[in-house]
This record gives sequence, structure tokens and C-alpha cells, in this order.
Amino acid sequence: MILLSIDDAIKVAQLHYDLLQQDDIEKWAETLTEENKRRALNRMRGESPDFWWDTGRKYWEKYGVYYKFLRVDREEPDYCKLFFTRYNRDGSQRGSPVPIHLRKEGGKWKVEQASY
Repeated sequence: MILLSIDDAIKVAQLHYDLLQQDDIEKWAETLTEENKRRALNRMRGESPDFWWDTGRKYWEKYGVYYKFLRVDREEPDYCKLFFTRYNRDGSQRGSPVPIHLRKEGGKWKVEQASY
């Protein structure tokens, strides 16, 4: 059994945000829990993953928004809550830091809830 560290969760969360810069919902959806992945790939309107994708892509395309890890807020064996700082294309901070929640699923950290 491979033990996943908080560093592994941070890497998954960073990848989740970084993949918004590519117009590839399938790669991005791989960072999500299975239920969220299904909803994202089926483009289920009104569902959170659909909103996350549309909002994240809009922020990237319009403002060049990117995300950098700030801190661990909560850490449990199968769950963590992290905060990321948002930056505009010019490097200025955009609003307040945002939380992202990850859960271990199938032996991997997956995004359960994200903020943009």
C-alpha cells in the first residue's frame, strides 16, 4: 500500500489549476473524484464541475489567472483542504485566496470541491 502525503495532494491540486490553461477538459477531469469527473465530462449543466470548468477557463482566457499553493488548512488521513492564491496575468493578486478540497479515492488524491 502506498501512503499518499500532503505533498501529493498539493501536486494534484496544482495540476488541477494548471490544466485550466489547456483547453482539454478530459485531462482536467482526471484530477476530479469519479462522480465529479462523470459530471464534468457529460457537461451536466448546473452541476459544480461544469461551473468550475467554465469559470476556470474564463478566468484564464480573460485575465490570465493562475494559481499558486498558499497553505494547508486541514489535513486528515483521507481528506485535506488547501488554499491557493490567485494571480492575474501581470502577477498581481486577484481577490482572496481560494480553498480546494481533496479526498483519497482509489488510492489517489482527487478534487472533491474547488473554488476559482
